[in-house]
Amino acid sequence: MAANAKGRQGRRNSHSSFLILNHTIKNLAFGIGGTLPFIALTIWGWGDWTTFFSNPARAGVIILALAGATAYAFSGSSGLGIGRREDPSSRWIFIPLIIIAIVFAWLPPHLDRLDRWSIDGDTVRYLGLIITAIGGFVRVATVFELGHRFSIFVALQPDHRLKTDGFYRFVRHPSYFGALLAMAGWALVFRSIIGLLLTAAMCVPIIARIRAEEEFLLREFGEHYRAYQQRTRWRLSPFVY
Repeated sequence: MAANAKGRQGRRNSHSSFLILNHTIKNLAFGIGGTLPFIALTIWGWGDWTTFFSNPARAGVIILALAGATAYAFSGSSGLGIGRREDPSSRWIFIPLIIIAIVFAWLPPHLDRLDRWSIDGDTVRYLGLIITAIGGFVRVATVFELGHRFSIFVALQPDHRLKTDGFYRFVRHPSYFGALLAMAGWALVFRSIIGLLLTAAMCVPIIARIRAEEEFLLREFGEHYRAYQQRTRWRLSPFVY
């Protein structure tokens, strides 16, 4: 009997390990698959991969992007999962997000190479690299904090609970704050005024997404989420919004 019980437990542990590994591989494919086209557009915008990587700051943001995509694989995120309930009405937001992302990937490095609409000085590149690292860390760290509750869709996963500690003590949507901070840093690496304007433009669909998420969460969690809104005043950035 004891041997049979140990055997069943061993099979369950083996199956669980297989599921975790399978999920990690899917997240890695999703993360890297979304990052590589963005990197390709960036290098294409510059026009020459050898001179692109001759600058440490430009090489650094590529390393940070790949590191973030790799780290995401181990976050436990649901990725494309819609869970037990989703709000499909907000899916339109992906259209402006993708359009802005494509322009943002190609145009700033292209203008940097031409030295147009650029901020003078090489120091700004390294400031941008630091800001990108900070923003990327916040973004990835919040995904790890949410684990399986994180999805690219506005959705509730099985056994979904509100996250109100960690980074979520300071703003209600720290993941978006980290993404915008990383975008601003990326724009500075390419000394790009246009890149900073595109980062500001990205705020429009993100704020629309935030409002959709909050309405969805209010319907699901009611007074519990309302109390969290009152306790954590800022939605996206402290002292700003």
